[in-house]
Amino acid sequence: MQDYDEIDGRFDSGQYLQSQLGLRTLKARLPESSVEILAREVIRRMAAHVPDLPAESADDEDLEALCNALLSEDDHAGARFIQDLRTDGTSVQEVYLLYLARSARMLGDWWNDSRISFTDVALGTSRMYAIMRALRYQFNGPQTESKRCAVFASVPGETHVLGVRMAADLFRKKGWEIDLKIDKSHDQLVDELSQSDATVVGLSAGGEKSIEPLSKLIIALRISNPKLFIFVSGNIVDEARDAVDLMDADGVMTDVEEAMRIMSSVWDGAIPPP
Repeated sequence: MQDYDEIDGRFDSGQYLQSQLGLRTLKARLPESSVEILAREVIRRMAAHVPDLPAESADDEDLEALCNALLSEDDHAGARFIQDLRTDGTSVQEVYLLYLARSARMLGDWWNDSRISFTDVALGTSRMYAIMRALRYQFNGPQTESKRCAVFASVPGETHVLGVRMAADLFRKKGWEIDLKIDKSHDQLVDELSQSDATVVGLSAGGEKSIEPLSKLIIALRISNPKLFIFVSGNIVDEARDAVDLMDADGVMTDVEEAMRIMSSVWDGAIPPP
């Protein structure tokens, strides 16, 4: 997980609504087995940081209150809970690690104990993910490299990787330093990119069959490394553009020229941070 360097106190309400609606709409078009995979990925990635936390903070009563807010009929209850914490002086690090991470684990425990339904978990994890995205301005991602660099990766399970290889070669010819990652598992990609200094990531995916692994990867990366710009390319853009638009990527690219233009704008600071 990247460091939590605060930029300001903004909670992006527009991003909260967009991310929540996008993820819930995406889940609505997926089979239940895929929705469960996405819900478990949110819980897994958020809760992964709990063992590193001090035991004396965020008591169970507070966590239960947050969980109940995330599951309530009010779409904004969980977001208000977090905003109130920030207003009271709770740091973004404490919000993320002491509240969101632990409440993710609590939701997972409730689910496993059948205290809440699958529908509840799908709703709660969508809201939790949206809160994380709404806090994106509070994670500092300064540019540390003078040379233009990016990571290009194929989605786990993807067998057609010629396109992303060619794109990497073309970017290199234009002076970019490209770290190409292919034939990586989901966990390998997330682990490597969560520790990466990269700011720009291009994900290449095949057709509609890649919707589940691509959405799962984007969710994991958003939680593990909030400062990333994530762009999507490949046949999936043509075959399942409506689904891609729900995945909370920073953009889609249909050809190398467009990718070069957009990524150069990101690097030069013409496009604000995610």
